[in-house]
Amino acid sequence: MTPLVSIVIPCYNSQDFVKQAIESALAQTYSNIEVIVLNDGSTDNSLEAIESFGNRIRSESNTNQGVQLTRNRGIELARGEYIKFLDSDDVLLLDCIETQVAQLSRLPDGTKAIVYGDVLWTDRQLQPISNYPSQPQPPEMDAIAAIISHSPVTSCPIHKREYLLEVGGFDPFLITRHENNLHLRLVLAGVHFVYAPCLVYKYRQYNDHRRLSQSAYTKMGDMYYFEVLEREKALIEEKTAQPLSAEVRSTFARDYWTYGRVVLREGYRDAAQKYFSEARKLDPDRCIVGNYPYPLLVNLLGVSLAEFIIGILSKIKNYLTIK
Repeated sequence: MTPLVSIVIPCYNSQDFVKQAIESALAQTYSNIEVIVLNDGSTDNSLEAIESFGNRIRSESNTNQGVQLTRNRGIELARGEYIKFLDSDDVLLLDCIETQVAQLSRLPDGTKAIVYGDVLWTDRQLQPISNYPSQPQPPEMDAIAAIISHSPVTSCPIHKREYLLEVGGFDPFLITRHENNLHLRLVLAGVHFVYAPCLVYKYRQYNDHRRLSQSAYTKMGDMYYFEVLEREKALIEEKTAQPLSAEVRSTFARDYWTYGRVVLREGYRDAAQKYFSEARKLDPDRCIVGNYPYPLLVNLLGVSLAEFIIGILSKIKNYLTIK
């Protein structure tokens, strides 16, 4: 008997796209599905679009709580053995559930694992965007370091509901990086992430002031990501009862450096220095993140001057490209 799969779609002010998302879920070649759409206090016409599907879907409306709590509500409502999360502005490939259920069935008996595939990055009209290659976790990499550096995007995995309940679902206190945090907690609970090649869904990459991903990092506080990374480090040490491995330290070091660069570009020099200092403390030899000649400039001139010069070079490159 084929397992039931629950497709959970949180929706907030997505009137332009939510119908396409729901239609892509209902059109799956895998028949044993339920589609759960959760209206998270939308103020546009999203609810009208959702209700137009009638009893073909299960739906619920609540006051705005944020995507993490809304997804957690979806986990509570789901009746399926497996859950597929889908954002309301994205689209599932028609055979992705069928393919991933088949991939799950080929895992060895007793394996505590989920499978994940690839995302097709698109523009607002669902036309593919180049230069977004798939990034499967390197098989030789430590599992914890791998999930930190290569965490799958939202809809790439097909989750087992049991495992999501075991770790308590999404952390409602995180503003972003919540998927990374969930996946890390799953790995620490003994879940293996198994990459099984297949295109799973189309992810719209576009600019919209309502999208959290388009907001400035520092709107969440210039030390937000620093605090999140500190929590993740502490969690790993707590769950493993061991100091961070060299590979995990190096992975975190690059994350601190990456976020430090963003904070610096937004003008928060003192905060940025804290990110860079922690990065160097974790792995002084491999912490610098950036294409050549950025690492060379950092070592010669310091971070601030390196960032300034890279900014000028980038503007020159863009000008020549347009011209």
